[in-house]
Amino acid sequence: MKVFKVPREPGAGGTIILSMIGGLILAHADWRGWLIGLIVTLVTFFTFDFAFDSYRAWKMSGMALSLGLNALAYVLPAFYWFGTDALKPALDNPLVIPLAVVVVLFTLHFAFSRAKGWKHPVTYALGNLLPAVPALFAPAVSGKPFSDKVFIFWLVLAYYEAIGAAYVETKLAFRKFPKKYPLITWLPIFGVLAYNPYLIIALIEPTVRLVKNLRDENYVAKIDDIKRLGWSVFRSVMLLYILVLTVLYFT
Repeated sequence: MKVFKVPREPGAGGTIILSMIGGLILAHADWRGWLIGLIVTLVTFFTFDFAFDSYRAWKMSGMALSLGLNALAYVLPAFYWFGTDALKPALDNPLVIPLAVVVVLFTLHFAFSRAKGWKHPVTYALGNLLPAVPALFAPAVSGKPFSDKVFIFWLVLAYYEAIGAAYVETKLAFRKFPKKYPLITWLPIFGVLAYNPYLIIALIEPTVRLVKNLRDENYVAKIDDIKRLGWSVFRSVMLLYILVLTVLYFT
């Protein structure tokens, strides 16, 4: 397997880059932070498929290499900016929460992939939480303290990425995944309104899409139709991305 290559899934590759850009904006990074942040993001972008394929095949050498490359890419800039303070147990330290989130996500994904298999909708949805992780590390690679805005931005973006994946599963004729599950699972995200009520602007379109899906009897089976459906969901994710970023930046 090639270590460095463009991701097969355009949505995953786009989310990796755009999530870091959003995180850098909310972290108020200077030009050095932007330079380092984008270089780090390219490491994740070009090693994403290698890491995923190694993990899926349980190839230890590939997992060790991809983990090592990405760990160095994110941790070294944090130590450059903060020294050993980057690992002190405090909520504003730039590596503490991001690393904790990554551990939780991989634990959940590993558990479901082993218990339910790689093709199970829940396993697939959990995997879609991962491409947005670079946003969490934006403060660490740009020399800024971790902030609640960065966390909320990642939470809403990653959550909808996962829900969007589940939504696609309900549209596949060969899956028969219950349509109510994505909507039910989406509703807890409205808890972010306690943090910023204006985020309701970003939650409207996804909610309407999921509610309308309950009565939609159209299913897809052809590859071309599935690709079009995927791009439709990606456009919805990008709309949410822009709205969440705008609300958090200006309020």
